[in-house]
Amino acid sequence: MNLFFFIREGIIGLKRARMSALISIISLCLALTLIGIFSLAGINLKDVVYRFYKEIEIEAFLDPAIQNSEIKEIENKIAGYQETASVRFISREQALKEFQEIFGEDIGKVLSENPLPPSFRIVLKSSHSTPETVEIIARELTQLKGIQEVIYHKEIIQFLHRYLTIGVTVVSIIALTMLIIITILVFNTIRLTIYARRNIIQIMKLVGATNYFIKGPFIFEGIFQGLLGGALSATIIWGISRVIISTIFPELNIENYFYLLLLGLGMILGLVGSYLSVNKYLQY
Repeated sequence: MNLFFFIREGIIGLKRARMSALISIISLCLALTLIGIFSLAGINLKDVVYRFYKEIEIEAFLDPAIQNSEIKEIENKIAGYQETASVRFISREQALKEFQEIFGEDIGKVLSENPLPPSFRIVLKSSHSTPETVEIIARELTQLKGIQEVIYHKEIIQFLHRYLTIGVTVVSIIALTMLIIITILVFNTIRLTIYARRNIIQIMKLVGATNYFIKGPFIFEGIFQGLLGGALSATIIWGISRVIISTIFPELNIENYFYLLLLGLGMILGLVGSYLSVNKYLQY
């Protein structure tokens, strides 16, 4: 019974103090929108770099005299590594064809036989594409019988990993700092809305209302404010993402659960802000 009373009184409270409630909702909306934008930037920065990781190959060149049975054995060993995403065998004929397509030169006109060795092209899983892991795998490959040489783009991998780490760290620090600052601002805004009705709290205390009974409507009012602020923020971010996808960055990744997180975070901020604020006036 009390739950429905608190919900009803929370809605009535929003209607009574429309201006202060509107300020709180707008504050929450702006806060969540900024946090959402920086979070999306970090997530998509990571996704972009991981896409590059998926295109980075380790090429293991084989002894030209190697037997087919040995090739299959080596392929099975490489495919069995938990870090391996895919492994592809490139025959000498295929290597020659690719060379001619890339450089436009026919080696057969200069040399009497194909000098290119067979090889394996290995792509590691994105989660194992760190410079350290790639170096370990390359070292293991060189120890396999039948592999003569292992080549990979060490500098590119190190570059990507370094700037991914820096980028995600910077975005995370900014998002966390903004979350702290904005949370304080939101709490103060909610506190001001409750301050305007401090006399109501004092009157309710004088007539014998319990703290639980006084808190309920204000807490639900804070939750409703957070829900509305989160919904408005989710709508803004959805609109911005549509524009970005259609004009600048079609690969922008934004999952549906992200909007639910905004709603949830808004409700939590509203709940905690209203709880702490009303507690302050109950102590007098």
